Amino acid sequence: MIDFASIPVVTYVFLGVFVVVSGIHLYFCFVENELARKITKPMTTGALLVAAMVMNIQAVTIYLALFCGFLGDVFLLKKHKVLPFVLGMLAFMGNHILNIASVCILVKPEWPYYVGGALFLILFSFIGYHFVSKFVHQKKLAFGGTVYLGLIVLSFIAAVVACARGYSNYMLLAAFGGVSFIVSDLFLAKSSFIRNFKRRDFFIMSTYLLAQLLIVSGFLLTWMIR
Repeated sequence: MIDFASIPVVTYVFLGVFVVVSGIHLYFCFVENELARKITKPMTTGALLVAAMVMNIQAVTIYLALFCGFLGDVFLLKKHKVLPFVLGMLAFMGNHILNIASVCILVKPEWPYYVGGALFLILFSFIGYHFVSKFVHQKKLAFGGTVYLGLIVLSFIAAVVACARGYSNYMLLAAFGGVSFIVSDLFLAKSSFIRNFKRRDFFIMSTYLLAQLLIVSGFLLTWMIR
């Protein structure tokens, strides 16, 4: 069991900041105030990163993953330009790779799991590329996007495997966070490559912020009772 009273008060303070700033940010997304949306966006994951770090848990990969998410948020402020979009994708790839690494550190799986994960990512990337390339006509970007989506799915699978192997039901939070991340990126992909739609940033960010909160909470709470 977790003694929530043992969690530093400052963590709860910054979680409160995260909730408040996220609410403000989502309001600006809903009313489509572009300038205010861009100003408040990095503050959301920034507050969540601080809330996680002041818990003082030896979980470097989790902190680095969230920092990569923060960088991705900054780069994607200009997501309609190719270079910031690619840098944002790379940052979020780092985010998901580090989330998977966190599961591996926690569970310490046998080598067949690593082989299975690698084979899954390879097959998913090559099979999914033929579908993604119908909407993304730049081949490198289409392949990179498919690998990225594969990493999200793999991080979801890793969280489920960790939970199934007895590493706390809190890992289910991380699994649900992975699902929310996929939904967020599907909104992003639709608006970027298929057809733009009204209040796109509200749908993208509401599911994204929920994903980050669930993933970080799931990992840190599991780390506390490992």
